Amino acid sequence: MNPEIGRLRWTRILTVSSLLWMMGLGSAPPLRSEPVGTASEAGRVTAGSEAESEAGKAGDSGDTGDSGEEPVDERRVATEAPSRRGPPPPLGVLRAEPLEEDRFRISYTFERRKRQGLLVGDRDRTPEQIRNESFLDIDRTPRSLEVSVHTVRVAYAPHPRITLLAELPIVQRELERFDMSRMRFQNQTEGVGDVGFAVLVPFIRKGLETSHVHLGVYAPTGSIRRKDGEPERLPYDAQPGNGTWDLEWGWTYRGAWRFSSWGAQAKGRHPVGRNDLDYREGSRFNASMWGATELFSGLSASLRFGWEKQNNIAGRDRGLDPIEGPSENPKARGGTRFDLSPGLTLDLPRLANQRLSVELDLPVYQELDGPQLERDWAVRTGWQWVF
Repeated sequence: MNPEIGRLRWTRILTVSSLLWMMGLGSAPPLRSEPVGTASEAGRVTAGSEAESEAGKAGDSGDTGDSGEEPVDERRVATEAPSRRGPPPPLGVLRAEPLEEDRFRISYTFERRKRQGLLVGDRDRTPEQIRNESFLDIDRTPRSLEVSVHTVRVAYAPHPRITLLAELPIVQRELERFDMSRMRFQNQTEGVGDVGFAVLVPFIRKGLETSHVHLGVYAPTGSIRRKDGEPERLPYDAQPGNGTWDLEWGWTYRGAWRFSSWGAQAKGRHPVGRNDLDYREGSRFNASMWGATELFSGLSASLRFGWEKQNNIAGRDRGLDPIEGPSENPKARGGTRFDLSPGLTLDLPRLANQRLSVELDLPVYQELDGPQLERDWAVRTGWQWVF
């Protein structure tokens, strides 16, 4: 080929290519005079465009750090979910945990309560002072009352928003009294207490804050006619039951943040009608608030502040004489109490979601419609298995 013709052909090609590029009708810069390097340059341009496209797609999907959000690891979230719920409520808060994820729960609780010493209002009194102040020949004055309760509870959730609960208490009571000669004598009773049933329904859920309500009923399965060898029936405090159907209502709130939790509960128990002996226990109201923190994996500590209001008995057992002793007086049963209760809870997830708990009740202030026995202390231990 003639060299002049070749140079003229390349000059025309470069001129047309440059015009197209300047007018925006081409996507590539003007061709260089070295035809050998054209393919390699085009390859590099194409590879760079593909890399930029991939980076743009990744940025749009949020997989890189440019979006300001880290990728979500679902397995890590599932692992950390139990700890974010915080420690469980204290043992002394009943009906505090609906079954929302599991179907069954079996629990056993042992509680020991002791009452000793006499109060009139918030003042301590001796039996001699009570006789002198009342101007009555009181024959029997209570010295102490110890109550042991073994309770088995079974909970079942037929639906994530409904939890059914049943409880069976076995009660043992030991009442010690003085007579006028300062001689002690003791009466002991034991048997089945009043069986309870309840339904728990979640009410409001917002993040890690929850609340639920519960309604319950107690059947009069406990005896109210025990004598323990005495010619007369034993006083009210020595009977395993109260002889009436009781209705219970309650509202519970719980919150959690990382390794801590808190909550509050209000509830009331109201006997319906009078029993066969023509009396009815007074209504009882309870309120408590608590906080708990995780000490280390599985072990948590709690502190609960409680308030209780007990009303006096309506009517009376005609087989008891109110003048014979304060424990037989239906108008010496009411009062107000404030308690402080520390506790510990140990969760055992490796043992099929079992739990061990203990709590101690210490009275802070009591004002009683006396004379009646003041609360000295109470301790409870518990075990539960959720599956």
